[in-house]
Amino acid sequence: MRYAVAWCGWLLWLSVSSTNVLAQQNASDSMQWLQRIQQAAQRLNYSGTFVYLQHGGQPQTSRTTHIIEGSNHRERIEMLDGAALVIVRHNDQVKSYFPGTKTVVVEKRAYKGSFPALLTEQISHIGEQYDVRKGETDRVAGIECQTLILEPKDKMRYSHKLWADLGSALLLKAQMINEKGEVVEQIAFSQVEIGGPAERFHARLTKPVGGRDWRTSAPVVSRWRGVDVGWHIESPLPGFRKVLEVRRGIGQVEVGQVVFSDGLASVSVFLEPLRDGVQAHVGSSNQGAVNVYRRRIGDQLVTVLGEAPPAFVARIAQAIEFRPVPR
Repeated sequence: MRYAVAWCGWLLWLSVSSTNVLAQQNASDSMQWLQRIQQAAQRLNYSGTFVYLQHGGQPQTSRTTHIIEGSNHRERIEMLDGAALVIVRHNDQVKSYFPGTKTVVVEKRAYKGSFPALLTEQISHIGEQYDVRKGETDRVAGIECQTLILEPKDKMRYSHKLWADLGSALLLKAQMINEKGEVVEQIAFSQVEIGGPAERFHARLTKPVGGRDWRTSAPVVSRWRGVDVGWHIESPLPGFRKVLEVRRGIGQVEVGQVVFSDGLASVSVFLEPLRDGVQAHVGSSNQGAVNVYRRRIGDQLVTVLGEAPPAFVARIAQAIEFRPVPR
């Protein structure tokens, strides 16, 4: 009898050990897939049409083209629904064309994070905040894909599901899922061409836009440290790292902006003086996956918005203090 018990114990240990090994292999493979996804968006030429959908909203269709020529990255995104907008990027210079007002806004890209280049942090940092595992294979836009599931290790962020091309690892579809299991945001290619020489996509990338009678605007954006003028975020933001801190000139008002990211989701904090006669709505609101929380601090207005649960967005806003610096 004791030999049978020992044998059963050995089989149980072997089963548990094998399960652990398989889980570790799955986690390792999943992290390698994330690395490939991150690299594919930076190194591949591609062109296609994708659809963006927020929970409760209308789908928005865009056409994108991305090429690499030597050390130069060029990209064009054209909105096909609603008000016309064309965004053209050459390395870090971004020009946004608004045909309705014949205006082009010229800015420097502050940080990377547009589809399909969603990953903005080192892969190891994402692994600290999410349990990552491979899912089933599936098809997107007629292409076989490997799915990845990223589940948060806390309640301060949403879950994600990613679909990556089995061959190139280019991200073809992404979903953001809230704590109720609802898909609050989805972006996916409906048609895409991947790879090949840059010349293959030149005609789409260089399609004329703008004109001599257009007005050019270049918003003033400068480096800035909120603490130097009295802004303090006292409590830590677990897993979120500061990726941007700038001051923007908007009309006669200067607005401070601080952006935090955990590699997938981002949270922006806007800090500005209240303008005379302007009644600012305070409290919480949301649009799809983006939650917003506003509060007044004296004659200052704090606005926090991000792809994070409403309680977390509110927590950030409540943690911010303004203590004027003596002049």
